[in-house]
Amino acid sequence: MRVAVYARISDDSEGRGLGVARQEQDAKTIADLRGWDVVQTYVDNDVSAFNTKVFRHEFERMLDDLAAGTVDGCVVYDLDRFARQPADLERAIKIFDGRPGMAFATVQGDIDLSSPDGRTMARVLVAFANKSSMDTSRRAKRKHLELAQQGALVGTGRVFGYQDDRVTLKEDEAELIRQAAKDIISGVALHAIARRWNEQGIKTPYGNIWRQAPLRQMMISPRLAGYRVHRKAIALDADGNPVMAQRPPILDVEVWEAVCATIRDRSRPDKHVHPGGRKRLLAGIVRCGRCGTPMTSDKDRRRNIHTYVCKSATTNGGCGKVAVSGERVDELITDLVLTYVSTREVPIKTDDWLGEEELAGTTARISDLMAAFASGQLSKEVVFPSVQKLEDRAAVLQAERSAWLRERTAEAARPTNIPELWPGLDVDQRRAVIESVLAAAVIKPAAVKGGRFSPDRVDVVWR
Repeated sequence: MRVAVYARISDDSEGRGLGVARQEQDAKTIADLRGWDVVQTYVDNDVSAFNTKVFRHEFERMLDDLAAGTVDGCVVYDLDRFARQPADLERAIKIFDGRPGMAFATVQGDIDLSSPDGRTMARVLVAFANKSSMDTSRRAKRKHLELAQQGALVGTGRVFGYQDDRVTLKEDEAELIRQAAKDIISGVALHAIARRWNEQGIKTPYGNIWRQAPLRQMMISPRLAGYRVHRKAIALDADGNPVMAQRPPILDVEVWEAVCATIRDRSRPDKHVHPGGRKRLLAGIVRCGRCGTPMTSDKDRRRNIHTYVCKSATTNGGCGKVAVSGERVDELITDLVLTYVSTREVPIKTDDWLGEEELAGTTARISDLMAAFASGQLSKEVVFPSVQKLEDRAAVLQAERSAWLRERTAEAARPTNIPELWPGLDVDQRRAVIESVLAAAVIKPAAVKGGRFSPDRVDVVWR
């Protein structure tokens, strides 16, 4: 009889495959004793059979081959190596039902999936294995929750900004994160920061180049502000208060919150910008004075100049009737902005946010209601409608607080010597400065087609 061997182990942290190798050897010994020919081996190493979100590629391939008649049976070390979910066992039983005479054996004892008694025994064993996995999973989750509430760290991989011990700051990387936070709040796009780091040869902890998505994920991670993260959220203690991790933070909490608010602001253009970054200083900032559509840049390669144009073919529905010299507008707006920022004093907010007391009271009220429900003092019919309304209000207040923090942090982080720094800034950094003070630059239609550029065609709208 032509049979297959299936081996599986859930955890192989070293990746050496020794566990599945032993299973495979013992299973082949059983096949030899039965006089069966092993014609195929399927191995799922470091793969869970309990987690329903995990796809066991080799197990699925084996079931397909069993159903197709490529092999006439299989040998496994133990039934729980084969299945820990009753649904997987039932799929296998259906295949054995359709092909009478198929072989099935385990190193730990015989189970005949083709007989009613064998199926019953298999179902009982898998049910117990499933319960055992559920108990283990529950204990592991409880342990991780306890560690999270203590602020203890878990895991072995290094995270950016910290040394291999995951506790000691790696100052050069921590400083990069702090500067990235300032840049983000000031309006610099994520892709521009990633590109700058890549140009400097800075790698991720895995040795990869930086891309926008992992950079975004890192910058909004609560761990940067010193919080302990559990299940992708800030860990809370038994009283519902945030837990701080047992390592120093890289960012102040308020700075981190401002970064998160800026990144999550739907008005930010990051995901609409080409990964290579903006090529022109004012693309999208200048608007058509005839129809109001943001203007794009066209390049005349023959004369090596560029023009801002309102294109009628765009999804924004431009009129296609206004164009202006890109170089002249860039020069004019740059002069106006640098003059503006060098003469204007921006008052920095020093007062507390006015909604702090209401937010704290709302959060406390939610905790009180949930505690009353947990103790049986109030019913769910009374508690949850009120909690829902309070949570909605808290979400609004939190959004207002985040916007206030973002604005205050951006004002505090804005350099006072921008004209001096301007020659060393890249296009994205210059755009960030311009967008911080300029709402739009409206380009009026030319009085005479093909005439000389006139500054009177540009209307500046300051913030």
